[in-house]
Amino acid sequence: MTTVASLPSGLSLTAASAADAGHFLGDAPWARADGWRTGGSALVAKVRDELAGIVVSATNSIHPQRDLVFVFVPAKFRRQGIGTALVTSIKARRGVPFSVKAHPGTVAHSFYKSLGAVRYQLCPPERIDASHSEVRRWARENRGEAVYAGDRFTLPQLTEAWTEMYAVVHATWSPTGPRETLLAEFGPMIKEELDQTPSAILLREDRIVAACFVFGTEQDPEIEAICESMDPSSASAREDVAACMAKVLTDARNTPVMFDGHITDPHFYPLLRSIQVVTGKPLELLEIPA
Repeated sequence: MTTVASLPSGLSLTAASAADAGHFLGDAPWARADGWRTGGSALVAKVRDELAGIVVSATNSIHPQRDLVFVFVPAKFRRQGIGTALVTSIKARRGVPFSVKAHPGTVAHSFYKSLGAVRYQLCPPERIDASHSEVRRWARENRGEAVYAGDRFTLPQLTEAWTEMYAVVHATWSPTGPRETLLAEFGPMIKEELDQTPSAILLREDRIVAACFVFGTEQDPEIEAICESMDPSSASAREDVAACMAKVLTDARNTPVMFDGHITDPHFYPLLRSIQVVTGKPLELLEIPA
């Protein structure tokens, strides 16, 4: 057990056991024991014998230059430096930058900034009311003939297309791991979470060149969609992405569409800005330096 002198009296940090992690699962479903996987680290804070917080970190095989980190401190123990101590201690253990996400103006965002976090990417407001007349007009003007529903394609084809698109979108600011690693990670996700029928796939010369992947179920209050070109330098790339977006927006009818993109996306973001009725909150991707 390691006692940190600068912390409030009676506070100590120790490697998290399975029982410790289980204690937090209701509030922190990501809670895991120390060493839960290769490269997985977990610490808990205790005030005497009472659990007062947990932090979990692990390598990120998709974006290997930054580790993932998650921290939770129950309300009764907040504003006592416990969260800071947990992140500082696990950061020393890991020795690499951490990646986190937070909406500006929130407690979480202020906490990460207090740890020295800097923004490395911004996800703009991206919620669109598909029933709005302006959106319907935009969709009509941007429909394309070469767009097909995702259920026309096999899961391996869609996994390949998603992996290619994902690597393109992140290449300039958060490079991805090897293609084989991405395929292994994304295959189960595509199988379990992709909604094939409303997904929009655009073909040119029998090759998938752009797509708008839709995730979720019919019971979800809004559609989640991720769009971009696999060949952003192509002369038709913006037109292709627009056609995919238009199909998803048209098929959504009265269901809001929540896109998931970044201000650096070469074609999705300019197209998003061309739609006048976009709402929501910006989301920052932050790096806590090592």
